Amino acid sequence: MFDRSVRFSAAIAAVVIFTAMAGSVQASTIVKMQFSLGLASPPFDTVFLELFDDTPATQANFLNYVNDGDYNGIIMHRLIAGFVLQGGGFTWNGASFDHIPTDPPVVNEFGRSNLRGTIAMAKVGGNPDSATSEFFFNLGDNSANLDSQNGGFTVFARVLGNGMDLIDAFATLQTFSVAALSDVPLFNGNTFLAMNDVSVVQLRVGDTDLDGAVTQADADLLTTTLVGGTDEPQFDVDASGTTDQADLDLLNALLLGDTNGDGFVGIEDLNLVLGAWNQLVPPADPAADPTGDGFVGIEDLNAVLGAWNAGTPPPPGAPGAIVPEPVSLAWMGLGALALLRRRA
Repeated sequence: MFDRSVRFSAAIAAVVIFTAMAGSVQASTIVKMQFSLGLASPPFDTVFLELFDDTPATQANFLNYVNDGDYNGIIMHRLIAGFVLQGGGFTWNGASFDHIPTDPPVVNEFGRSNLRGTIAMAKVGGNPDSATSEFFFNLGDNSANLDSQNGGFTVFARVLGNGMDLIDAFATLQTFSVAALSDVPLFNGNTFLAMNDVSVVQLRVGDTDLDGAVTQADADLLTTTLVGGTDEPQFDVDASGTTDQADLDLLNALLLGDTNGDGFVGIEDLNLVLGAWNQLVPPADPAADPTGDGFVGIEDLNAVLGAWNAGTPPPPGAPGAIVPEPVSLAWMGLGALALLRRRA
């Protein structure tokens, strides 16, 4: 009896710590680019970009186009194999190209090298401060060329995860002269490579493979990634600025404590366990037994409390969106402790 009480009280104390640190979301701005024609099944037809904060004017300029919906429906109008895949300027009206409305040119902010997997702004030759809406993917290491040309081309983002696999696949398309443009990549010689959704997205904490869900596959990928090392934000589960064993520990705790599978450890998960408390083998709801020992008890409660507030909170108004404050949770813990004493 004494052991159960002490362990429960320790778990409640741990919640106060986790409440302060967990539930934090990544600071990076992530943009999703969904292509209307893919060479594989989702998520491989979607590319995620991380925008760099050290190019604030360029980032704001790019986000203006994203948030205004200007990039939805654009085509990738220029492909030079091994060099760049460019878009951001044109739509197709059925007979000719229309350039999207542009904002005033943005000041050049060159600072990062044009390495493979980065995205930079296109501009007019001889005018470093002429970038507007057009951007390009660096298909290779173009630093020797683009870093020193026209004041340097401003790199403002990079491709995350396995997104370059898709970009590389697009880079194998045959190119054609279409209307006033040359080097236009086409599927089967007659279909444009276009984007149907470009938007800012919230990166789900723990979603290392960027598929929109937090599953064991994310932990497996993080385990593999820890060996090689990475600085991509989706792997920094605890938002500490580094990717290390602590990220894997938190992700595993999240997977164990998220009994209702919504990607967040909160009141709904706790209620699920308490609602089946002391249930004998097998529990009516297996999700209430995250430890999988066939009994809903203190170990399952500890699994939830040990990862309290970890993950991405549900939007306001969604089930489980109300998260108790640490003081409220402590009072709840005292009530549950009394429950333990009555049942022990």
